[in-house]
Amino acid sequence: MSARVLIVIPAWNEARNLEPVIGELRRVRPADDIIVVDDGSTDDTAAVARRLGVPVLELPLHLGYGGALQGGVKWGLRRGYPVVVTFDGDGQHDPQDVSALVQAVEAGADLVIGSRITAPGSYRGSVLRQGGRWLFGALARAITGLPLTDPTSGLKALGPRAQTLFALARFPDRFPDADALVLVQRARLRVEERPAHMRPSRNAHSMHDGRAVAYTFNMLFSLLAAAVGRQADLRR
Repeated sequence: MSARVLIVIPAWNEARNLEPVIGELRRVRPADDIIVVDDGSTDDTAAVARRLGVPVLELPLHLGYGGALQGGVKWGLRRGYPVVVTFDGDGQHDPQDVSALVQAVEAGADLVIGSRITAPGSYRGSVLRQGGRWLFGALARAITGLPLTDPTSGLKALGPRAQTLFALARFPDRFPDADALVLVQRARLRVEERPAHMRPSRNAHSMHDGRAVAYTFNMLFSLLAAAVGRQADLRR
């Protein structure tokens, strides 16, 4: 029997995208529960989600992608979901890829990442984004020793131990990509990847909502902070 699965959709001004994203999820994954985390949107994101019959966790202000992600993971952890899947609200993820990630968690992995690099024909973004992804991946591999190809992927499946780690105050609340993997490695969690067929985002903006240079600088700083943090920070 398959485990109960919660799909967390961090959303910042995704009102026009939620209906097709949630509709596709329901067609492909009808047994899964869904929650939208509204990260201080200025559009009708929360109203659209409610109209679609989806629970909404409304943050009091725009915290950024990490804060929205953590809010959804905490919501699932408190309700005892064996598997929590993070799924972007801009249409770039394919619900067909969720099954392989969930199965890997059920088989014993703590965190499973959907990798566009290992999926033939997957959309990989602009040259600038590919370069940034390569840089963060190289740094994360050097620091953690984890042989991961796509550390900035937003498609992830988390078992209970990964959910607990992501719920900690020490979790990076703005840029939880490669730096979160440093914490995962320090906590000695089992991490795996599965192919994921990414699509172009339907949005002009990003949940990271920062210019490329600023994002790169902050990510590098966050990686360093994660690498040198205290071991006690990884305990509740």
